[in-house]
Amino acid sequence: MTSSEQDIRFLKEAAEQLQEYLLSNELYWPLSGSLPRLTPGALLLVLARVGIMVPSEGQKFGAQVETIRVKWRVAWEKKVAREITNRTRLWSQFLSDYINAPDQNQESYRSEARGRTILQLLLADLSEWGDSEIAALAELDGVLKSRLIPCDFLWEHELQTAFPKSDYWFLYGNL
Repeated sequence: MTSSEQDIRFLKEAAEQLQEYLLSNELYWPLSGSLPRLTPGALLLVLARVGIMVPSEGQKFGAQVETIRVKWRVAWEKKVAREITNRTRLWSQFLSDYINAPDQNQESYRSEARGRTILQLLLADLSEWGDSEIAALAELDGVLKSRLIPCDFLWEHELQTAFPKSDYWFLYGNL
């Protein structure tokens, strides 16, 4: 199964379960098989990827998700806020681990950049977020920028248009 096929499978299940998920207390909602857990950020990331790789599917699922997001906007924003807090903590922990043991954590950057990308997508989605979140992420970004070595885009070349360097600068470097 290609990554696009898995992403479409994720979107299908996520769209079917999104309302139930939003009304639950769970932040990480299990989907079937080896699919990643559903969160607002995971959903936004997969929508961005599918929107580039299989535009017709991206539009279809994007419309379904948007309908549910609009209907349950408050529940969506609560999940987004919780996920921002959680992902910021995880990102901070990764950077701390890297600083304390660079040789042991350097290879993890490519996969950890997924979490930072999700943070960027979530922050762009949330209508309001506090100064503390902005300050925390700015501090972490300062740590990363001081150690980031510029390189080609980390992911599949086709995805570059969905993640421009101006907003996703951390996908154009490595530790």
